[in-house]
Amino acid sequence: MPTNVTRYRFGPFELDPEEGTLSRNGIRVRLQDLPYRLLLMLVERPGEIVTREEVRQRLWPENTFVEFDNSLGVAIRKVRESLNDNAEAPNYVATLPRRGYRFVAPVTVEGLQARTGISPPSEKPSFAAEAATSALAKPQTPTFPPQWGPPHWGYWAGAGLVVVLGVTAVSFRFHGKPPYVSPNSESSVAAEVQLRRSVAVLGFRNLPGRQEDDWLSPVLSEMLDTELGTRGDLRMVSGEDIARVKHELPPGEGDSLSKQTLDRLRTNPGADVVVLGSYTPLPGDNNKRIRLDLRVQDTANGETIAEDAITGSQNDLFDLAAEAGSRLRQRLGLTANSSGDASAARLALPADQHSARLYVDGREKLWAFDFLSARDLLVQAVAADPQFPLAHSALSEAWWHLGYTNKSRAEAQRAQELARDLAPEDRLLIEGQYWRTMNDPAKAVQAYGQLFHKFPDSLDYGLLLANAQITVQPSAALQTLATLRRLPAPVGDDARIDMTEASAWIGQDLGKARAAAKAAIDKGRRQGRPVLVARTYGFLCQQGVGLGTSTQQEFSDCESALQSAVATGDRNGEATMMTDLGGMDYQQGNMVRAEQMFMMAIQQFRAVGNPEGLAAAMGNLAALRLSQGKLGEAEKMLEASVPDYQAIEDKEGVALTLNNLGDLSRQSGKLDAAEMHYRQAKAAAEEIESKSAVAYVLSGLGDVYMDRGDLAKSRASYEGALTFRKQIGERQMSGESQVQLARLAVEEGRAAAGENILRQWKEQFHLEQQADDELLSSIGLSDALLAQGKQVEAQREIEGSRDLSAKCQNLFDRLQYDVASVRVLLSSDHPENAKGLLERALKDARAHGFVGVEFEARLAMADLEKRSGHAGIAREEFASLERAARDRGFMLIARKAAAARG
Repeated sequence: MPTNVTRYRFGPFELDPEEGTLSRNGIRVRLQDLPYRLLLMLVERPGEIVTREEVRQRLWPENTFVEFDNSLGVAIRKVRESLNDNAEAPNYVATLPRRGYRFVAPVTVEGLQARTGISPPSEKPSFAAEAATSALAKPQTPTFPPQWGPPHWGYWAGAGLVVVLGVTAVSFRFHGKPPYVSPNSESSVAAEVQLRRSVAVLGFRNLPGRQEDDWLSPVLSEMLDTELGTRGDLRMVSGEDIARVKHELPPGEGDSLSKQTLDRLRTNPGADVVVLGSYTPLPGDNNKRIRLDLRVQDTANGETIAEDAITGSQNDLFDLAAEAGSRLRQRLGLTANSSGDASAARLALPADQHSARLYVDGREKLWAFDFLSARDLLVQAVAADPQFPLAHSALSEAWWHLGYTNKSRAEAQRAQELARDLAPEDRLLIEGQYWRTMNDPAKAVQAYGQLFHKFPDSLDYGLLLANAQITVQPSAALQTLATLRRLPAPVGDDARIDMTEASAWIGQDLGKARAAAKAAIDKGRRQGRPVLVARTYGFLCQQGVGLGTSTQQEFSDCESALQSAVATGDRNGEATMMTDLGGMDYQQGNMVRAEQMFMMAIQQFRAVGNPEGLAAAMGNLAALRLSQGKLGEAEKMLEASVPDYQAIEDKEGVALTLNNLGDLSRQSGKLDAAEMHYRQAKAAAEEIESKSAVAYVLSGLGDVYMDRGDLAKSRASYEGALTFRKQIGERQMSGESQVQLARLAVEEGRAAAGENILRQWKEQFHLEQQADDELLSSIGLSDALLAQGKQVEAQREIEGSRDLSAKCQNLFDRLQYDVASVRVLLSSDHPENAKGLLERALKDARAHGFVGVEFEARLAMADLEKRSGHAGIAREEFASLERAARDRGFMLIARKAAAARG
């Protein structure tokens, strides 16, 4: 236990190790000795995993003989009761199955360290770690057919980070002594903070217009931005924000901006002052000269604050930028940079103009979503100046967007190793990015928390912190966002706050997530942020199915996202939306358009070099091939995509692809192979704690157990899937689990109970225009009615779904409908009417390798022979089916054949 500790504070609680007491708002809470010591053990290490073995060794020494699991369970329950905590949605103590426990609330340690969301000066913060939530990293986007896992990418919701923070997190630099702010609470931060003046260096016009000199504008802008921001007394608008907004400005305004344009810049990107001008390379021999004309305008009143002209050597732009920065700081009434400031500024720039040009050009490609070109330029920049940490950091971002996790991590690590001599702000930004690429959000929260404390008026740092907190403790992220909203306008009204809030609600409340996303779109339009609007529409599109919104709304959101991605030049986003739309087309049975969308997405992902997106689109196309009965093609595509996911370390992609291979194996009649794939998928999904992926696996395992006739195991799997889907708010998927359980109830002899559930969900799927789900519900309902002897109602039901089957382009579903129709006809007064349909269904099932459907059709064929008076032939067919089904492990159908044979 740490020494010199007075007490620990978390929420309304206070834990006093010296007194051995726990208090809530000053009132003592009764807690027995063993649970108290367990709580103390957890609070001593907030955000860390305390393993079960560590607990055993500390609380139950070697010579203590107890039933450990039971005793530990009782102690944890007592701890939670004392804190009024909930195991399912923990605010304090989270359980990590088979591993241990983690204290997830921020802890303040009096006398040692302050472990709060915003740390006080000169103290290193530690933050709570992972709560049981899926948050942004991988969105739950169930836009796939019921028997398959969802399309897997993670671009839009994961891109909430990109929208909010910019592509390169290290593009924000603020140096020098920060304004002091009381560390007592987040509300005090918002109440006391004074906004520094915000400055945007918009760039410089190439006055002669020679194309070979265009590179000077972004390089000079980067250098001047660094010189102005070195002391930390200005809020420098990020280069990415400037690049985005410049595309929206009216052309041809020259070196002075109109009042209307200045008003727009005051709102987006929130600049108080803008710096712009022009440059003219001057003729000379070896030592080229350049004239830089500067203008500084106030966005509030449109006045020109300063004008200046500086001439220097084109071979030494660093000195030219330093002189320009010094003069502008003087004209703005700011303290001149010291020699130390000048050194700090120089360290934040590349070693020479050639590497500076490569670095700046690479970042501009990142901001334009051209990640392949960005990678190539930044690889050259790193080669030209291997010791420049910011180039390594930018290259890490390029690799990350292209899906190469290991390469991204290697560059982030190199950036961190080289960042020791940088100013604290740059160093912390690089550190935060490193921990983000290493998938350690708790440590990223530490770095970004320190930044936000040092600069509480920085929206960028606040958003960095909130995004890191989302995967650690969403409630803390929401508190940080509330703090940002209390900042003076326009900072506190920025649409990125709403977009980040939408991300924070993922995994908790999808309704609130959607509301926040809509607010972000409304503000984004008013503030002139087309990229944010595009990404937010993508967010809404991918969340739509999970929320159970209408198909019309989903398509509208996805089409808007696609159009916006095209308009902003985001080819990655364009390909993602094609994949989304293809998934929804699939669900509506429009296989032709779905195939077109998937093929275009594959082509686009290949063009932009995104292996993760490519693997996802290939997996989706494989699902479509399966629905067309092309099992061989589907299997090859899926097997080929697994190494792609493994190469980029996308464990959820691996899990969902293995799940889909399980589905394919089951439909091919390979139940053992299906179970193997499902168990591999389950292990991968549990490793990353993806409830959505685990639910898909449990659903598939339930089908395997049903085929084997193990109805108890089947029910347990279906119920497990339903539980997870309810927890994460997947409405449509929950309905599909309910349908599975209802069809199981029919096999269990509880047809009446199954009928009620099937009617309810059939109607719901009809309202939501989920045609395939409605068809499967109708098939189950007809079976439930037949099991109760309601032949007329069953016939009415199956006939009422004929149009659904005719429009369905999923061959597997159509064959199931045909066999269900045969069962209804066999129970009628004219069973012979079933023969033609039955023969076609049996032929198609055999031709495409759908073994389970084939067995169902053979059972119906034997029943037809029996009803036609051909008892001998019927017995032979029942016996043959029983043997074949047993050989394949289909014990449910084998038992039915044996019972029918008599």
